Amino acid sequence: MPTPRLIFVRHGQTEWSKSGQYTSVTDLELTKFGVSQMRNTGKHLIGNTPFQMIKPADLKLIITSPRKRAKQTADLLLESLDDEAKANISISEDNDLREWEYGDYEGLTTPQILDLRKQRGLDQDGVRWTIFQKGCENGEDHLQVTERIDRLIARIRTVHAKAIEDNAACDVLIVAHGHILRCFAARWVGRPLNVNPDMVLDAGGVGVLSYQHCNINEPAFYLSGAFTVPVDQEESEQ
Repeated sequence: MPTPRLIFVRHGQTEWSKSGQYTSVTDLELTKFGVSQMRNTGKHLIGNTPFQMIKPADLKLIITSPRKRAKQTADLLLESLDDEAKANISISEDNDLREWEYGDYEGLTTPQILDLRKQRGLDQDGVRWTIFQKGCENGEDHLQVTERIDRLIARIRTVHAKAIEDNAACDVLIVAHGHILRCFAARWVGRPLNVNPDMVLDAGGVGVLSYQHCNINEPAFYLSGAFTVPVDQEESEQ
């Protein structure tokens, strides 16, 4: 029985991802490098050769953040597929996949945020600010982000559960942003978001989540999911 997978992709490079500025509601497009980056990622990631991780026939659903940089990335990932393959893939936007809302910290770097908070008399408890523990002024905190991520995970699990019931392959691909995808991965396995999940996800990065024992109640990180080397059966028996 094929085990369903959730593949997540962070959007390609933008000017602010390059400079380290927090980007949520600011609707940036990809840089020229980001366009090439995601076009090439799509060519290597999706296709019918043994070296490509996602087979078009198994890719049932793509969900993107409503931001331009995420939708542009999704389009580029599919660019090398023919119209017939694309027609079999359902694509939708979901506002629950939008980036963590940074409020007053939009467009700032981490050092600038720390300086701003110091000027405002915050963090006098001696605990250094992190978005996970203290949230964003006039933006979201970890409880608000948890609520919307959990809603989305529940919807995806419904799709995966049906695939398991039908003994059918089912990959779901989500395209979004750095903070929200790290939070998504943490919530997938039930971790709280009030502590740093200690994950790194570069612009254009790809990760995989799935289930142990093909059981919808055993969500797991799929650590070997992004890179496998096909071996010819006859060669392996020599």
